[in-house]
Amino acid sequence: MRKRMISIFMVIVFLACSYFSIIIDAATLGEQHQEVQEKKEEAEQKLEYVKEELSAEIVKIQELDDKIKEAEKDIQDLEQELSSLQTKIDEVTEKLEKTQLNYEKNEELLKQRLVIMYEVGETTYLDILLKSGNIIDFLSNYYFIQEIIKSDAELLKQIEIEKSEIENSKKELDSQKASLKLKKAKKEQLAVINQNNKTLKEKAIANLSQEEIELQIKIQEYKEEEARIEALIQIATNGYEYTGDYTGGIMAWPIAKSGTYITSGYGTREHPIQGVVKQHSGIDIGNAGFGAPVIAAADGIVTMAGRYGGYGNCVIINHGNGISTLYGHGQAILTQTGKQVKKGDLIMEVGSTGISTGPHLHFEVRVNGSCVDPMPYLKGNSE
Repeated sequence: MRKRMISIFMVIVFLACSYFSIIIDAATLGEQHQEVQEKKEEAEQKLEYVKEELSAEIVKIQELDDKIKEAEKDIQDLEQELSSLQTKIDEVTEKLEKTQLNYEKNEELLKQRLVIMYEVGETTYLDILLKSGNIIDFLSNYYFIQEIIKSDAELLKQIEIEKSEIENSKKELDSQKASLKLKKAKKEQLAVINQNNKTLKEKAIANLSQEEIELQIKIQEYKEEEARIEALIQIATNGYEYTGDYTGGIMAWPIAKSGTYITSGYGTREHPIQGVVKQHSGIDIGNAGFGAPVIAAADGIVTMAGRYGGYGNCVIINHGNGISTLYGHGQAILTQTGKQVKKGDLIMEVGSTGISTGPHLHFEVRVNGSCVDPMPYLKGNSE
């Protein structure tokens, strides 16, 4: 039974990352399209076999594990938002206090100015000018009066500006405090739900047989490795800032060989275990054969060139404006990290390294690190 469960897991790993990716080079092996289709159907049958063999408890554990990880990420995001909001609240509070002090100071100056004007009584600026003994006194008095008028006008204007700033700051502060309160409540709610899911997961694990426990451990190891690789990719996509700009348009088809086609598209695919494979993060391009030339889809800088877990030999190119492309499962890498490349430059050879069932290229487009459908970029209608 133990060997059987471990074998099941190996089938899962073998099929999970390359579902519908049975790529056979017709030119090299002489196989026809019908034979390729038969292999795809065989893969489907194996998947169904695996699904039937997995216990409901293991599937339940994986579903709970996914919910826990998703909640933990949401909680982490909320903590960052709360920290950012608190910083903004502190900044607005400090600004409000300073503005309030300036407003009170200027308001006091205006009051003093009005008192002086009242005490002067009927004396007008014209009286002061007429009492000038000579032209020099007249000009001096005139300049002095102009400065007083200008100062009074600026003081009134500043008081109005500060009054408006105080009102706006108070509104902004109230809004941010309300948002902070909602986010704190959401975080607390998520924490309670997450703790409940952890309790359910622990109970489900306690009901597993020894064979199922070993399988569960291997599944977790697989998922942790998957998460580690994704984290490395996130770092790589932000490395080596590219000075050029990707402004849209048609990316080059990443395999410079005729007759290639998509064997597995982008998007959600059926999977044998919840959480092991949910989303196919790119497209698989087949019918190329070992050694077929892989080229840069657009101008950019190579931010990663090496072996990355299930991706095997992998290249990542930063094209600017947050756009990057990833090329996986290569037989050989023909570029290096930090190298500037032009659209159409040779960067890799098609292979089957990593988790792969045959020679093909796994191609991804990422925007600010997140996977998106590559087809709009290859067709030239990306926004």
